[in-house]
Amino acid sequence: MPSNRKRKLYIEAEPTIDSSPPPTTKQRKLEKQQRHRPPTSFWDNLSQLWLTPRALREIDRRTVWPAAPVPPDRTGKEDINLAGLKRFARHGGPSLSNLRAYPEPETAAPSNRTMASSQLGSKKRANSSRDSERSSKTRKSSAYDRDFEQHLIDYGAYPEGYGGVRNLQEPHNWEEINARLALPRVSLSPSRFTRELFLDFKEKNQEALTEGTVMSTAFPIITGSACIPHSENLYFGNLKHLTDGSITKAKPDFYDGSRPAELSKRVRDDLGPYIVPSTNTAAPCLPNFFAEGKGPNGNPAVCKRQAFYDGTLGARGTHKLQSYVDLETAYDNNAYTITSTYHGGTGALKLYTTHPAQSTCLNQGTEFRMTQLNGWDMTGNPDSFRQGASALRNARDWAKEKREELIAAANGKVPDTAEHSDLVSSTQSFVSLSSNEPTHAESETSADELALGIDTLAGSSQVEARTKPPLKAPSNQQSTKKATRASDTGLRRKNG
Repeated sequence: MPSNRKRKLYIEAEPTIDSSPPPTTKQRKLEKQQRHRPPTSFWDNLSQLWLTPRALREIDRRTVWPAAPVPPDRTGKEDINLAGLKRFARHGGPSLSNLRAYPEPETAAPSNRTMASSQLGSKKRANSSRDSERSSKTRKSSAYDRDFEQHLIDYGAYPEGYGGVRNLQEPHNWEEINARLALPRVSLSPSRFTRELFLDFKEKNQEALTEGTVMSTAFPIITGSACIPHSENLYFGNLKHLTDGSITKAKPDFYDGSRPAELSKRVRDDLGPYIVPSTNTAAPCLPNFFAEGKGPNGNPAVCKRQAFYDGTLGARGTHKLQSYVDLETAYDNNAYTITSTYHGGTGALKLYTTHPAQSTCLNQGTEFRMTQLNGWDMTGNPDSFRQGASALRNARDWAKEKREELIAAANGKVPDTAEHSDLVSSTQSFVSLSSNEPTHAESETSADELALGIDTLAGSSQVEARTKPPLKAPSNQQSTKKATRASDTGLRRKNG
């Protein structure tokens, strides 16, 4: 009895095993492709289709393969001699020697046939191993392929070099920006940035094997320690789609912007889908400097397309803010956005501008063009590093100055309306002293009111003074009592 009881307890304690097998690598890859597959409208609206891996998968998905032929129905045909047919098949069936180009049958020894089959099997195994190696070395496709670039071109965003090198439409301030980038910086002089520091950068860049490591260890040495609001790997989920919504939203590796409190809340509410990139309202707004990086095995073409996408979004935001201030001067053909790319494998740093222009097409109001500023080899020698790092840091300072100019113009455009809205909010936040309700605390938009200036605070103090309760008039009972007391005093004087 005790042994049976122990066996029973052991059987009940056995865990249940899931009989379903785990998903294979091919199934997981297919599920991932299904999740990242663009909608059909993306492919249908392309003016030119490039045969990228994503496009070939879409063609395979849409291709309707013919079904397997159904064998004919043999029921009811008793006239077939099945025994004779089987005997005929056992003897080799019909002779094919009279067919043209039919090879003669080989009569080889059994040992040779066995050797040939073994050699055939080893050859198949070798081919299969070679195919597996080839498939493992195949690069995975990216969402930023040539079809992605073609999609942006169809919507009026043109990459660098589009239309021919001799037909480039550079911004009017291209030479001015390049002159600013070429200015030397004291922090990168040979006395401060020595050869030893350059070798330290080169070693860190060589040890960085992934994109994330390059952007976290090597790239910060190039950018320096400037006090500029920035963010990294932030998903631009709050921005309005640049095209028809069939492409993924941008997620730059690095970008500079301004603090939200520096821009009027009224402007942020009106232009939020164009200048406020994230749903996190504490993130920098009005981005106009971007950086995209790749590791040693990264694709430089993909990096450039990502920078092109980022720069177009930034140029659209600055253009919307310019139009908000003055619609007549919005198309000045000047650039206010700079993008940069850095490849950890080659050490190549490149800077680009993206500027808006009035489109010549009737169905497109604004087009955006990407233009290269310059490029540097950051791992070549200390002098080339100093030039490239100086250009990048000067570009960040220049972009910050342009943001401040645009923000100052936008804040000066809406002082009256902003003051009126602040007066309304201040009136709602203060309560009359005659009521029994407690006084409300300061409203949540206090930071925006401080950003508007001292006039808003003066307006709130006037509202507080207006909301003080008036003096109360005496009641009828109080006046009657006073009259009675006066008459009693007069009678006493007469009697006295």
